[in-house]
Amino acid sequence: MKIHHVCLIVKNIDESLKLYRDILGFKPDIDMIIPDAEGAFFNQKTLDDIFHVKGAKSRMVIARSKEGTVIEFQQPMVPDVQSVPKEQLQYGYTGFHELAFTVDDINAWYDKIKAAGYEMQTEYTWEVRGIVKSFLFYDVDGNMVQMCKPLQ
Repeated sequence: MKIHHVCLIVKNIDESLKLYRDILGFKPDIDMIIPDAEGAFFNQKTLDDIFHVKGAKSRMVIARSKEGTVIEFQQPMVPDVQSVPKEQLQYGYTGFHELAFTVDDINAWYDKIKAAGYEMQTEYTWEVRGIVKSFLFYDVDGNMVQMCKPLQ
């Protein structure tokens, strides 16, 4: 088994894409409002059932890295998306809180992310027992993103 894709619920897709597209290099394949008129992706009943609300509506972007990693972005319109308090997106709460990417040059990525103005979780890269060198930062919605350079 392998991961098919991850989905990020975001307040503003255009702001999110400034990181994921413009800096990390993900290319949007699909950018649409769902449910779509033809129901090719989602019909209204299915989206209502998934979102647990009548009249569900969302902007959906599917983006892919050159290596094939897929991220689905959802910017719900109905229901109105609410931000999770930042402290609940960190360690100490259940759920998915970290999206990690494998990179070749950890120092170059650290410098690039920091120069772009994203909040860093630590002001340095760190190493775990000779296995990986890494750092964490926060995207515009407060989600932790980790860059990892395997050392073995």
